Amino acid sequence: MGVVIGAVMMENSTKQEILKTAKDLFNQRGFNAVSLRDISGVMGISKGNLTYHFKKKEDIIEAILDEMSGQYRPPQVPQSLGEMNALFMHLQTMVKDNAFYFWHHAQLAQVSPKIREQQSKVYQTNIKLFRQAFAVFNKDGVLLDEQFPGQYEQTIDSLLLACIYWIPFGELKQKVGQPATFQQYAWAVLYPLLTEKGKKLLQEIRG
Repeated sequence: MGVVIGAVMMENSTKQEILKTAKDLFNQRGFNAVSLRDISGVMGISKGNLTYHFKKKEDIIEAILDEMSGQYRPPQVPQSLGEMNALFMHLQTMVKDNAFYFWHHAQLAQVSPKIREQQSKVYQTNIKLFRQAFAVFNKDGVLLDEQFPGQYEQTIDSLLLACIYWIPFGELKQKVGQPATFQQYAWAVLYPLLTEKGKKLLQEIRG
């Protein structure tokens, strides 16, 4: 019995090491530039050993995203502009730490229906989060009423779209000038909707 348990633990340990190594390589080189042989080579194991656990690269990426999805805990709804600033910083860090995912976001949606469903769930969760935050800010007098129907929704879409595609956009922008951080961009998008009270609070938050 002990031998069986030990074998299972070793197998799980190898799987985790494969996922960690693959994620590091995907972040460094991009999903398309990494092969199964690259992953096994960095780990110092045979390609056959790797394919015993994962038959193809798409299986690895699905397992990585499964793990990420299981660990994901939606942030609390921001109750102040300071908390919104912290959320923007959190999103900025998350994008940097998972560069491979955001660089290949559209492509990964085609890998499997499961990944596409995961992306949809995260998107819906974040839309709900921002809607609730905007309602709080409007009630507290730091966010203007909508100046035209759907303005809040379109602003939220702009923020989420920028977050998802910030990595490839940043690389393009570097060719013509230093890109802003996502945090800076997010406040530039939101600033026209702030009341005078909101603008003063933001100035205090950002120093």
